[in-house]
Amino acid sequence: MSRVVMLGGAGDMAQVAARTLFSLVQGCQLVLADFNLEKAKEVAAAYASPRVEAVFVDIYDPQILRKVVMGSDLVVNCTGPYYRTGRPVMEACIAERVNYIDLGDDEEAAVELLALDQEARRAGITALICCGIAPGVVNVLVKRCAQELDGVDGVDLAWVTGSSSGTKGKKGGGAAVIEHMIHACMGRCATIREGRRVMIPAFRIGHRLEFPPPLGPYPVFEVGHSEIATIPRFLPGVRRVRDMGGLYPPYLNGIFRGVARQVEKGKVSMEEAVGFIQSIDRGETPKNYRLYLAILVGVLVQLLRKELGLKDLLDFFRVSAGKPLGPSLGGLLVAVEGIKEERKARIEMAFSANQGREEGEANMDEMTGTPLAVFASMLLDGTIREKGVVPPEACVDPSEFGRRIGETGVSAFSQLAELPMELKWIT
Repeated sequence: MSRVVMLGGAGDMAQVAARTLFSLVQGCQLVLADFNLEKAKEVAAAYASPRVEAVFVDIYDPQILRKVVMGSDLVVNCTGPYYRTGRPVMEACIAERVNYIDLGDDEEAAVELLALDQEARRAGITALICCGIAPGVVNVLVKRCAQELDGVDGVDLAWVTGSSSGTKGKKGGGAAVIEHMIHACMGRCATIREGRRVMIPAFRIGHRLEFPPPLGPYPVFEVGHSEIATIPRFLPGVRRVRDMGGLYPPYLNGIFRGVARQVEKGKVSMEEAVGFIQSIDRGETPKNYRLYLAILVGVLVQLLRKELGLKDLLDFFRVSAGKPLGPSLGGLLVAVEGIKEERKARIEMAFSANQGREEGEANMDEMTGTPLAVFASMLLDGTIREKGVVPPEACVDPSEFGRRIGETGVSAFSQLAELPMELKWIT
C-alpha cells in the first residue's frame, strides 16, 4: 500500500490530482495535508474511505512539515507559487528520504530545486518537478518530437489559458495561480538564445501563432517558465528555447500586465493585486481605483499595439462593469527544430479546446491535476526510476505517458494522446 501525502490537498487542482491518483493506484493511502484543516476534512470526508485522512500542515514550519511527510512513499506538492514553496518542501523530503513531485512552473524555482540534485541523489530519492500541463505534458511532447529528429537545435513552446469562472457559480481562480501569473509579468525573464541564458522583458515580446480550431491564430508572449531551466539541461544540442504564453480572452493579458506593473512599482502589495483579479474573476465590479486605472492603461496599450480589436475592448468594459467572463479557450503548441535526414526540419504538435466547466469541456484544474496524478502513478509503480531532481523530459517515456493519460477519461487528453506530429522542411 502506497502512502501519498498531498500538500495543499484542499486546493482545486490538488483535489483533481488526488481523486485521479486514488483511482489509478490500487490500495493508495491518501493524506490530504493543508493549512486549512477544516476544508481538508470536508474534502477527505467526501471519499467515505478509511484510506483517506486530513491533517494540518504549515510548510514553513520545518518540524510540522517533516512530521507530516515522514514515512510516506511520495509527497505531492500542490502549494505554489513554487518560487516560495518548492525548496522548503523538497528539503523536508530529502531529510526524510521521501520521493517528491510538484506542479512547479517558475523558472526561479526550477533552478533552485535542480541545485538540490546531488542531495536528492545521496538521499536515494526521485524528485520529479514540473508535472502539470505546461510545464509537464509539454515537456513530454518536446521529447516525443525530438525523437523524430537526428539532432535538435531549437524548441518553441506556447500555451494559452483563461478563466471561465462565470459558469455554474464556481469560485474564481486560486490565489497561487494568479500570483504566479502576476509574477511572470513583472520585470525581466530568461530565455535561451544561441546557447546562452539571456534576460528579456517579461510578457512583452509577442508572436502570433497558428493554433488549430477553435482557438485559431492567437497572440502569445515570451515569458519566464521552468522549461527554460530544464530543457537545455536535459535535451542535448538545444541552442534556442522560447517559452510563450497568452491569456484568453486577450484583454486578460493587459489586465495582468497593468496589475503587475503596480506591484513592481511598489504601489500595491501582491496580496492586494491577487485579490483584485480574483474579484474580476468572480464577476464583481473592481473597487480598487488605482488598480482599475492600471488595468485600463494595460488594455489601452494592447489596443495601440494592435493586440486587441474593438470587440475585445468592449468585452473588457463589460467585464469591468461586473459581468462574468464566461467560457474560455485554451491551447498548446510545441515545435522542435533540428536535423532530419541531413535536412533542416521542424516537428510541430498543436492542440486547442473549449476551456470551461460544462460537461465535456476542459478546465484548468483538470488539465493540470490529471497529468500530475499520471506522473505520480508512474513514479509509484517504478516506471520512473531515475534518482535526483528530474523533469519529465529526463525520465518519462512519451508513448507510455500518452497511453496512460489517454485512459483517464478526460476528453482533452484523449485528443492529446492521439495528436499527430506535423513535419515541416525548413529551406
